[in-house]
Amino acid sequence: MYTLQHDCEFLSDEWIDEAERFLNKEIEQHTPEPFSVSGVYRDAPPHLAFPDSVAKLLIRYDGKQVSFERSYLADADLTVTADYQAYLIVAQTVGALAPGVIEQAHVEAKHWFGDDAIVVKGSINPSATRLMSLMADHMARRTVENPDLAHRAARQGLWGHIREQEEQGYTIIENAITPAFANLMREKTIQAVLPHNATSMQWMLYQGVEFERLLQHPLLLTLIDACLGRGAVMGSITSIVKGPGPGLVPNHNDYSQVPEPYPEFSLTGVGIWAFEDWTVSSGPTWIAPGSHKLRRAPRRDEEAEGVPIEMPKGSVVWFHQGVWHWQGDRTDPGERVSLHAHMNRGILRSLEPKTIDKHMLQRNPPRLGEMLGEDDWFDKVSATEGRDVARMFHMMRLQRFTDKQKQLIMDEG
Repeated sequence: MYTLQHDCEFLSDEWIDEAERFLNKEIEQHTPEPFSVSGVYRDAPPHLAFPDSVAKLLIRYDGKQVSFERSYLADADLTVTADYQAYLIVAQTVGALAPGVIEQAHVEAKHWFGDDAIVVKGSINPSATRLMSLMADHMARRTVENPDLAHRAARQGLWGHIREQEEQGYTIIENAITPAFANLMREKTIQAVLPHNATSMQWMLYQGVEFERLLQHPLLLTLIDACLGRGAVMGSITSIVKGPGPGLVPNHNDYSQVPEPYPEFSLTGVGIWAFEDWTVSSGPTWIAPGSHKLRRAPRRDEEAEGVPIEMPKGSVVWFHQGVWHWQGDRTDPGERVSLHAHMNRGILRSLEPKTIDKHMLQRNPPRLGEMLGEDDWFDKVSATEGRDVARMFHMMRLQRFTDKQKQLIMDEG
């Protein structure tokens, strides 16, 4: 409904048709023993119109042909019972045959949604497992995020965060990722930055698959969509390694060359990931709440009443870049390591050039391509068709739907 022709929503008719086509093609090469896999996914998006908002799927192979049915078989060889929005994290994960990748997706999904959000029972034979893993990767590359912002934010528990970011200019999602993932990201960031004897480094997206996954974190993407609309593109992905001493960045905002007064809607925003606990002594970012409503930059040496962003390791703070902020003094020993994901409304240019790596797109769901500008219609003209009208109308429809669903969230407040 809200996808480009080559993409689809999880368990939509288009998703099932493509998955069935793929399996029946691949079955000739793998010839597994008969197997059955069934799942039931509760609280699916209303626009998919599943009975009672519950999606069901049964995949059976009888030794000759694969069949797909919209039903649930409790005694199937492998069963899945899950929250739709939670399982979508798994359904969009490419790397089913890579050690630990799907397992880690389950861990992160359960970390936020709870252990009962995804329950898997039973098993299938190794040849069937390989076949289903190939199908999972094939479909993950085509499976989009739930386009219904209101439904998605409700399932993620983010309605209050969206209203808060509109009023205060910022909001914090505490413990968005597991401590283990935060530790890994801290290690990977230091490995990328310190060999260059630097305290800051841009282009962090291209430092490994872990960065690609973090920057597509579904909770942060929901805040981005609510703030900047769909089609937002990466402005810059920057890491900062800050040792003890005074803050080096004074009161400012990041609206570069934007005339005053600023528009009432947000042009850009940034999500900062904390890879250790942020306290006043750790030297966190300070923010002046509500300063985005002034619609101007702070004047030289202008002071503001601010609050320190205190949050546990694995949390992320998102704020509009019209908000005034500065770097606090660090009195703790050691280094504070953070990742700053700057995002632009889709009509703007980026600070960093976006390099489209086809291998990167192959190992990720469609959202990464959208964040790199692949789904917009700018700079895309063919010799035969001219302007990319299909992408233009796709993004217009998606944006209108997003705006409508955001209004539901704001009206509820």
